[in-house]
Amino acid sequence: MTDHVKTTAPQASVPPTEPPTTTSTYALRGRMGTFGLLTTVLAFTAPLGVVFGFVSVNISFGIGVPIAFIAVAVLMALFALGFTSMSKAIPRPGAFYTYIREGLGRPLGLGGSFLALGTYGFNITSCIVVSGIAVNNLVSAFVGDSAFPWWLWSAVMLAAAWILSYFNVELSAKVLATVLVIEVIVVTIFDVVLIVNGGPEGQSFEPWNPANLVTPTIGVLLLFSIGVFNGFEATAIYRDEVRQPEKTIPRATFLAVAFLGVFYAISAYALILSVGSSNAVETAQTDAPGMMPNALLMYFGMFANQLISILLVTSFFASMLSLQNILARYTHSLSVDGILPRFLASVHERHGSPHRSAVAVGAILTAILLVLVLSGGDENALYAAAGGVAFYGMLLLLSLTAIAIIVYFRRHKHQGSIWRTLVAPAVALVGIGFALLTASFNMELLVVGDPLLLGVLLAIPYAAIVIGVIVALVFRRRNRATYERIGRAIE
Repeated sequence: MTDHVKTTAPQASVPPTEPPTTTSTYALRGRMGTFGLLTTVLAFTAPLGVVFGFVSVNISFGIGVPIAFIAVAVLMALFALGFTSMSKAIPRPGAFYTYIREGLGRPLGLGGSFLALGTYGFNITSCIVVSGIAVNNLVSAFVGDSAFPWWLWSAVMLAAAWILSYFNVELSAKVLATVLVIEVIVVTIFDVVLIVNGGPEGQSFEPWNPANLVTPTIGVLLLFSIGVFNGFEATAIYRDEVRQPEKTIPRATFLAVAFLGVFYAISAYALILSVGSSNAVETAQTDAPGMMPNALLMYFGMFANQLISILLVTSFFASMLSLQNILARYTHSLSVDGILPRFLASVHERHGSPHRSAVAVGAILTAILLVLVLSGGDENALYAAAGGVAFYGMLLLLSLTAIAIIVYFRRHKHQGSIWRTLVAPAVALVGIGFALLTASFNMELLVVGDPLLLGVLLAIPYAAIVIGVIVALVFRRRNRATYERIGRAIE
């Protein structure tokens, strides 16, 4: 059973310098509805960026990408059944941090929170770098080579996201909703035109044939398909900032999974049709980065490529803002528990936002950008390496959470049906675990580099867990009150 820190009277075990806290003292405030929450988490995935630069890579591993996206959507929906059951059974913010703590104990819970911080941190680092590259590409599309370095644009976009994250989450939600709707409209137009046109070979059922999943590259195909579903799990992070969280969080979670599955499946199908089903895999293997731009030129003309260049910048900015907000809330949760300085747990009196955590996260990201610039590394290699670690870390985080869900509900069998609390998360764990295993033995697919670099990058997510466990054990020995609070365990 969870041990709670009482809030009615001071505890003898709590040092005088660290008084008991209540949930209300540090509760964030907001009134987001389902649509606001949905667009906030969907922006994380940068849908346009995925369709423009990632789907073609997936096609290089097999023509069954559309059906693979549908299969992965079902798998993620199974995970979401257990995930949303946890959000109802444990009505506290913290998401992965809280759920892993409840299922696997405080040390692994804190290890999971450090893994989440690292995963989202590498994700936003990749986004910061690629956003600068995207602006340079945009400038080149209109006026030729840019006279400014990529990191200058990255710094400008990071500053904008940093500022927005200071205010109420509803302001960010409005910005993200606007950007996302434009992205979806543009990609939908592309899909409709290609599907109606049929491409050089006309309509084909082949990409939808489940038999095309039975291939030696099935592990890699599913690995990359699962990777683009990141973000839907962030719904629970905003628990204190949505209306009717018991209804809004599950609704937004399942809508996000369904949208991503259908959106990516149809877009992949349209991209396959652009070159013909019989040529798609070979084309993607030969020139994956050029597959989407070539399709735009062929069917829409030069203007479409220039328009996409603009929208890619806004897409990456939206993803950066979404990640900045997520990191600020994880930092806030760890600060409420006293793991990080309690000063960062303050909630803005007017905006109800984790403003100090947001400022701290922005400052750390600025320092990381400075280190990347001073390192002199190639920007393409930097964002790919950071993205690879984030990709792997998320698979590990999802696997840990699925295990925690199963363990928690086996201890509390009276909560929820066996389908939602055991069968669905177990099936999801098998699928996600398979992708994690595939990634572990094929790290070179995520990051280009020598074996030593790949080994170091692969070790980072596990190191984050180990550090979190060690820190928790130190708290258990030296500061029992803080140890007891791990996982937002305050009532």
